[in-house]
Amino acid sequence: MAFSLGECLLRYQLKRNNMKPAEFARRMGVSRQYVNDLMKGETTMSLIFSINAGYILNCEPTDFYRLKLEV
Repeated sequence: MAFSLGECLLRYQLKRNNMKPAEFARRMGVSRQYVNDLMKGETTMSLIFSINAGYILNCEPTDFYRLKLEV
């Protein structure tokens, strides 16, 4: 039994914090395109990115993805 990453919840976390993706990108020091790619699931966050994003968005690094149970 193992877990894998499912849907990215970054869009939800941004909305919860009333923050636009462009503002989040600026605060994280990344491009708006990178944030779009994360939200579309075209790329995944590194652990250090999720820790920093969690600090900015007042949530835990594990709050950015739904986890899928692989059996």
